[in-house]
Amino acid sequence: MTKMEAAIERLQALPEAEQEMIAAEIEALLSEPASMLTPEQWAGVEAELDSDDGVRLLHNDVMLRMRARFGR
Repeated sequence: MTKMEAAIERLQALPEAEQEMIAAEIEALLSEPASMLTPEQWAGVEAELDSDDGVRLLHNDVMLRMRARFGR
């Protein structure tokens, strides 16, 4: 059994109201993945965006740095 299957099985064992609440949270995370950052992480991102040091990175480089820094 995969982790996903185990998680779904646990979710299905919950009362319907709790299932709906968790489903809404998951849906929000999937529709806005950036919201998975903490306020402190966002502050770091915004500080980087605000500092114009003249360096321009390719999108792939930005994504690699974000994953290295925030684990996503």
